[in-house]
Amino acid sequence: MRRDTTAIILEKKEVARDHFRMRMSCSWCAGIVRPGQFAHVGFTDTDDPLLRRPYSIYRIDAQSLEILFQVVGEGSRMLAERQVGDTLSVLAPLGTGFGLPPTESTALVVGGGVGMASLFLLVERLMEADVATRVLLGARSANFLLCRADLDGLGVRVDVATDDGSEGFHGFVTDLAAHVLDDEKPQNPYAYACGPTAMMCALSKVTSDRSVPTEVALENRMGCAMGVCLGCVVPVAVDGGIVYERVCTEGPVLDASRVVWEYRL
Repeated sequence: MRRDTTAIILEKKEVARDHFRMRMSCSWCAGIVRPGQFAHVGFTDTDDPLLRRPYSIYRIDAQSLEILFQVVGEGSRMLAERQVGDTLSVLAPLGTGFGLPPTESTALVVGGGVGMASLFLLVERLMEADVATRVLLGARSANFLLCRADLDGLGVRVDVATDDGSEGFHGFVTDLAAHVLDDEKPQNPYAYACGPTAMMCALSKVTSDRSVPTEVALENRMGCAMGVCLGCVVPVAVDGGIVYERVCTEGPVLDASRVVWEYRL
């Protein structure tokens, strides 16, 4: 059951240039957040910006939730300037989350940049469920590889891809995914992904060409986050036609094969 309340910032840390982790009080979320769900966050002391912003729930514990975000506009810049002890308006948890894969599957979790914000909690749940799991972590350079220490702490295998070759596989993380699927042939692969739209589009082609089921977490702009304003709709294929589904309610997690990617780019 979602709640709209005031949360206190408990911790804030810059983890890469213009990338922040922020932990805030949220005791009611323990036990009800599904991986892939998000929080709608706003300010308690100003109505500029008027609308709240959606942020994936990165981690959760008995007393708090944590988000991982990049400064990309005025709202996220203002959030990054807030300090421990400040209060925020938080509506959470929202949206549909990831599901667990079929029995005896190998989970291939593909994160591009700050897209790992939607995936860490999923990896944690997969490990708890004893699902064979492998993470492919992509970034433009080694300086922007996020969540590596947290993932190592879970004991999951992590393979890195950087666009400039500064660490790990030299190339896009989608190319690394194709290599893993073609050369290593994991048992009954089931893919999960979040990252830039172009990355998820490319991964969808990689996985569909190999008949690998894939769930993606979309990151659309949204106004109300309650399914009313229709500002976050995405085209999906249904019975040979196209309909629009709301990322805030039907998503943010969708079957990648249903998304009409050419309309997204």
